[in-house]
Amino acid sequence: MEYELGVSGKAGNLNGKIDSRGNVFEGSRKREYPMPPLRGTGFSEMMATAARKLEWHPFPGPAAINSRTYQNRAGCAYHGYCNRGGCHVNAKGSTAVPTIPKAQETGRLKVVTQATVTTVEADTDGRVSGVNYLKNGVEYFQPADVVLLASYVYENVRVLLLSKSKAYPNGLSNNHRQVGRHYFSHNQGASVTALFPRNLNNWYGLPAQGTAVDDWADDNFDHSGLDFIGGGNLWIYSDRRPISAADMNTFDRAPQWGSAWKAFVKENADRWNTAYLQKTTLPYEDNFLDLDPTVRDPLGFPVCRITADFKDNEKKVAAFIQDKMVQWFMTAGAVATARGQLGTMGPTTHAYGGTRMGNNPETNVVDRWGFSHEAPNLGILGASVMGTSGAHNPTLTAQALAWRTAEHLAKNWKTIRK
Repeated sequence: MEYELGVSGKAGNLNGKIDSRGNVFEGSRKREYPMPPLRGTGFSEMMATAARKLEWHPFPGPAAINSRTYQNRAGCAYHGYCNRGGCHVNAKGSTAVPTIPKAQETGRLKVVTQATVTTVEADTDGRVSGVNYLKNGVEYFQPADVVLLASYVYENVRVLLLSKSKAYPNGLSNNHRQVGRHYFSHNQGASVTALFPRNLNNWYGLPAQGTAVDDWADDNFDHSGLDFIGGGNLWIYSDRRPISAADMNTFDRAPQWGSAWKAFVKENADRWNTAYLQKTTLPYEDNFLDLDPTVRDPLGFPVCRITADFKDNEKKVAAFIQDKMVQWFMTAGAVATARGQLGTMGPTTHAYGGTRMGNNPETNVVDRWGFSHEAPNLGILGASVMGTSGAHNPTLTAQALAWRTAEHLAKNWKTIRK
């Protein structure tokens, strides 16, 4: 996936040989990243130096962004438009840029845009037969020998629950009542913001351009004496926008409005930074997704409802990782820090579960290949099949699993499509 999408970074374990310029905690990889890491900044270098003073192991985080020309796509211009958006020079890798266009060029993929899939049809034998979708107010049925559902965590669950039939009265692939169960999102809240005594020159760059520390991620450290499982990744980056200064933390040194607030912002707008702390979240059966009994979308269908919250383990992980981040910022010269709240497990771009993968059909929706235990010609793609998170982004794992499902389908086409 790294070579297909184009990922920049520095290997920390190449064929068992450790390189301190990369992530020394990573598993052994067979080859380097396709491109060198994105360039650093004065702030990221300052933070890396502070981490080394603590005898930690900083490294430039990998990113699905070109650090140089790759696959006829330009290298990053460091404009930062990719912050919650696309990339005007196509340096940012995603399935929309290098993957789907290649598939269309083969003539074997037809993309129907501005269409909304409403249900997946199933016959009396429990096999899926196609999908119903709406486009411009008209309903269509697309027959299929095999259906791959890849509409993200929330919509994967919603479509399955809406797809009721004689074979599946509780929703497609839900005779064991597992669709929607074991939902969780990344423990992304509980950040730390720091104030420094000098300008940081952070008015440029992008979120993927930064320095990471994995010393406290997952099982990379000794948990003896600790009463939680997992850990977190510490991530600092340079991306800032002037409008964000209007909502900056005043660290109890000024009010949140008025002339004193304006004076504080004017002096300190470029002297603060907020770390991105991504932490382990465990799955629990009582964290789940289902259909809202009253709320409908504009098409009249029930929306997906989230019933979930972080448990004690996640709260303890968050507090521990915040302590480490405060230590890092203060070592780098910060004069004040502020801790954010953990927040809720609401809608997020880092959602997991709901169609969990596993061998046991009574407790999982899909098998190890991503195909339904109940509807054998239905594959489900995305992080909804994942059963745990770890302290890193789910993107490459979700995509690698999707490729694994596709490979299995290609090798077993005649058997699966029957």
